[in-house]
Amino acid sequence: PTVAAIQNNLSIDSEQSTRTTLHAKKDKITMSYNYDECVQSTQDHRRRAYANASDATTTATAAIATSAPDLEALQQSMDGFATLSKHCPMTPLLWMQYSHDTEVLMEGLMMLESSSAEGGSEPQQRRLQQMQAKKIALESSTGILELALGEFPGCALLHLYYLESLADYVYQGEGLHQLNAQSGAVGMELDDRRATKNKLSNAFENAWQSVGKGTHVNEGVVVSEIYRLHGSFLLFCLSSVVAELKTVTSDGNGTKGNSETNAILQQLSTLFHNWSKTPMGEGSNDEMMQDIEYFWDEACPLLLSLCDGEQQKLAQKQDLEQQKASLWANIDDERKKTSTLMNVLSSYENEVDVAMSSEGIVLPRSTLFPQQQDESNDDDLGNHAQSLKRISAKWHQILLGDTNRFLLGLGGSETSRAFLKATSFLQRIYQGIVKRGNTVANADRSPLEDYVATYKCSIISSLYERAVSECPTSEPLWVSYMNFLRGEWTCLRNIIKGQKHMLQGQELNYQQQQKEELLSALQSASHRAVRNCPYSSTLFEIRMTTLGLISVSNLEPDDITAVVQEATEMGFLNHNQEAMLHLRLVAILVVKRRLLSLVSLGTTTAANGPGKDYDEGEEMGTLSVANQKKPSIGVMYQSLNPSVMEEVQDLLEDIRDMYEEADNFLFKSHPTWSEGKVALCKHRALTEAYVLCPIGLALRNAFDNDDEMAEDNEVVADKEAIKCFEKLVKAQKPSHPDSWREYIRYASTSHLYSMGNDSNSTQSQSQPDGIATAVSTLRKTRGLYNRAMSSVKKAGQDENWSPPIENTQSWMGKGIDSAMFHRDYDAALSDLCHEYLELERTAGSEGSFSQAQTLIRSKLANLNPLSAPAVAMASPVPNIQEEAHGKRKLETSNNNFQPENGSSMMTENHDEQDEEECDTQSKSKRVKVKTDLKQPKKTDGVHKVRVGKMDYPAHPYTIHVSKLNKETQDMDLVDAFRLEFGDIVHAKILRDKRTGFGGHHFHGESKCAGLIQFEERLSAENALQKSGEFEVGGKLVKIQRSHLPAVGLVPSGMHRVNPKGEGKVTKRNKFKKESKMKVDTNVSMDVVDNGKDKPNKGGNQKKKNNVASASPSSISLSVLSFKPRGMRQKPKISLDSMKK
Repeated sequence: PTVAAIQNNLSIDSEQSTRTTLHAKKDKITMSYNYDECVQSTQDHRRRAYANASDATTTATAAIATSAPDLEALQQSMDGFATLSKHCPMTPLLWMQYSHDTEVLMEGLMMLESSSAEGGSEPQQRRLQQMQAKKIALESSTGILELALGEFPGCALLHLYYLESLADYVYQGEGLHQLNAQSGAVGMELDDRRATKNKLSNAFENAWQSVGKGTHVNEGVVVSEIYRLHGSFLLFCLSSVVAELKTVTSDGNGTKGNSETNAILQQLSTLFHNWSKTPMGEGSNDEMMQDIEYFWDEACPLLLSLCDGEQQKLAQKQDLEQQKASLWANIDDERKKTSTLMNVLSSYENEVDVAMSSEGIVLPRSTLFPQQQDESNDDDLGNHAQSLKRISAKWHQILLGDTNRFLLGLGGSETSRAFLKATSFLQRIYQGIVKRGNTVANADRSPLEDYVATYKCSIISSLYERAVSECPTSEPLWVSYMNFLRGEWTCLRNIIKGQKHMLQGQELNYQQQQKEELLSALQSASHRAVRNCPYSSTLFEIRMTTLGLISVSNLEPDDITAVVQEATEMGFLNHNQEAMLHLRLVAILVVKRRLLSLVSLGTTTAANGPGKDYDEGEEMGTLSVANQKKPSIGVMYQSLNPSVMEEVQDLLEDIRDMYEEADNFLFKSHPTWSEGKVALCKHRALTEAYVLCPIGLALRNAFDNDDEMAEDNEVVADKEAIKCFEKLVKAQKPSHPDSWREYIRYASTSHLYSMGNDSNSTQSQSQPDGIATAVSTLRKTRGLYNRAMSSVKKAGQDENWSPPIENTQSWMGKGIDSAMFHRDYDAALSDLCHEYLELERTAGSEGSFSQAQTLIRSKLANLNPLSAPAVAMASPVPNIQEEAHGKRKLETSNNNFQPENGSSMMTENHDEQDEEECDTQSKSKRVKVKTDLKQPKKTDGVHKVRVGKMDYPAHPYTIHVSKLNKETQDMDLVDAFRLEFGDIVHAKILRDKRTGFGGHHFHGESKCAGLIQFEERLSAENALQKSGEFEVGGKLVKIQRSHLPAVGLVPSGMHRVNPKGEGKVTKRNKFKKESKMKVDTNVSMDVVDNGKDKPNKGGNQKKKNNVASASPSSISLSVLSFKPRGMRQKPKISLDSMKK
């Protein structure tokens, strides 16, 4: 192979990279390649390339130091890396290996070409060729590492390898410049040398933004290496400036040189200050002061060498000593604060380390960089230039090791949860600081609050980037990261929007710069998230909504549809029909938001800024100015700009085209999926009814003068919405009541069809106009209700039917798409019937009301009594006295169905004899009343939990989790289930109850089970679907329903029938209390009688009797009368009886 061929292979297009699935997904998806096989094949080629041909038993580390690598095997390994990069984004370690192999291969090929072309050459010429080959190879290698840093900017080891490679490139350039100067040839120009130095300086700045804020505490050994390399680079720059100044005699250049040396010295002081305030663990700061002393001692002689005389040198020396004293004092103060800060951060860092160790991906920091030096030294360049040369043996263990598992993207759920716990902690601190604002002085802040307030949201972003470099395939990690960035960007946008007239100068520029940085981070993170987790429909949804959020003014529908196309081409979601349809509906939603925002901002103006957006509130404005309590600044309306009208028209067409594409997708891929067809029809009908048709009608009226435009818009006004609703109610047999309710709601409030017709046209006779619209709408609404009653099925007709909420998948993302699921059929039917009855009661006759009652009665004959909306319609009002005793009596009439005149078709007459028998029955027995309504079974629609031989109703918000580890705690359940399923009210581990040592508060051993109570019913249903698939603490758990709540608070709708313990269980306790009261009363009466029988003999006797009667022992319910449990009640003896 030639150098040109190798350079062609280095053209890496990161946009075409796609990510392999997680290990848990491999058994569900058929991939066109095997990730493990590709990696193993590449590693085999690398092992063969670096093996010693003469001694096969030597390791790769020793072989590379004694023999030349096998270039053919290296070419094959590079082909493997190229194949792997086309299929998925590579991990940090693979990127480093790719860069290293490229460098070695290109250097070897160039040396082969030069040796074959010139044969034997002089040592100096040979050295020049080696440096040229090394420089070109390093240029290609650093290009690959720049792509790697674009993927994983939070990897500290990747930053260090890139910086050392770039510093080695600067070293090779300086060597070439010196050799060319000695030979008199034209070498590296001064501008090129400065450009490479500036590039290295910018690389250091980017590294500190990512890893220099204390987010890599336990990777302090790597961060310290970056600090040492940066100090060596500053010393090299200072020595270069001093060497140039010594050759210059002009005063002007000398003044410029002094400013350059002062700037470098200031950079060195800033480096020391940042070094001392960066938290680093495992003794990384132990050698910090020695390194700082070394750099300062090396810099001072260089500065003193520029002094002309002894007096100037003495003054400069004193100045440097003063600077050192002040700098060292600041460093000591910062180290004290950092030590306090380490005590807080180390706990979370240790949890991350434990999680990584359990998964076998922890970085071997103690043996990461062995103390080795390169054998070749170049004395001509000096010590400061030599410090920039990369030591090859330093990276042998990392780049050539066979058993390395770190930085390979193998971080699992345990590591991701540890990182999420740390980021949540910092977010709470940050949100508290933002909420308090300037109310708390800087002196009153803790070191941790001061630390977070200094770096703000950038420290949290850096920690997230470190986490995704270790766990790139963790969906919860990416979702949390994206939500954090979106929240920060939205908050900053609102601040700039609300205070734009108040922000000026540097403050406004700072806010705009911060907004641009967040915008860039959002775009990068959303793109990387879907490529690393192509199996996650939630991340694809977040990416589309993020594009709509950050591209409000220049959103292109093609960019949104490209995301859906990308998800389709990757193939990881094609097996999930719900997810693919959901992504298409989300794409339509994003474009629809852009349409509404464009129309809203284009048609409104405000006195203090731009018009109102579609998601803002607006007052009704129906009151006159005199009736208003205070005048409000109204919104001024205006006509749309012609150019905006054209854009609105294009968006209308784009949305309809997207609906057609989704319809074609269902027709071709899932023709028998009726639920998906209903969801799409409902989504389109609502969009046409409330968005597209009103805007289309307004556009048609605006383009009345344009015959062609009017012709195009005439057929899309109100007719399109009616067609969509008709398609919706016919898409499923029998129709769902909610579909009819949406149709009727639109038809009863919409007057577009009357506005869209010309009164002079021939069609005016078939459509109502003016005053006829009101009664026409009423008639049409009644007709739709009649059609609905004839097309829906009866309540409780299908015994095997269960609400679709049981099968709701986790692909629903943030749950913004309500069209993807239906409510309980019986509950929706009862709502439909109730609305129909209300219409007839309000605007119907006696005959129409009676007819509606007849239809409703036939539909609700088998209604489930547990359906909440139907209780008020089908259940009678209970008797107050009977309800107090825990019994409810079914009455024979329902007042809710009676009209004002008192006539009702729903009332039934019963025999007077039955009523008298019911009245004479005992209150302790439940009264049964004859009724025509069929009594449903108690188990209909209610999930049961069997405990022993008894069935109990399941708690709708609580789940029972079993097969847990013994070590699992309550918060472990919260951390695991909250990220996956939603907010949690309470979670607890079930433990054995023990008495004796520790009392009742002693916690026994875990039963390896627990209870989790969610805030939403949907969260519990989603969790039940993951039984046997969800991991807690590395074990697959079993998830079942629970009849007990996890917390004592009873949710709404689940109140006890008999509160305050008035049930059967307390009857025995009640009997005991009555017996106790009876005994106490008898004893006290005896005491009183004894006092009355004895006559008073003097004041002393009277006083004794008073004392006896008022003594504590004579009081029936005194403190002494309460005995411990298990002790028999003894009769009380008065003082007089004791004397007897």
